[in-house]
Amino acid sequence: MKYIGRDPFARTTLMRENWPTTRTCEWCGNKRGEEGYLFRYVTVPDAGRPAPHRGLFCCKSCHDSYHS
Repeated sequence: MKYIGRDPFARTTLMRENWPTTRTCEWCGNKRGEEGYLFRYVTVPDAGRPAPHRGLFCCKSCHDSYHS
């Protein structure tokens, strides 16, 4: 998993991981590269279990638009 950002007030970290798939981005319909993977985003709290976000995305801006 790759570190994306931290919210110190909520005490959570946003991470993403490469997710191999033949699907397209939930928001824009694009695919990432020739390898056929998209990103799955996960919120990791300081205490507790990681919470995966719904959907697979080609970039963080698509993720943010989809979940706003």
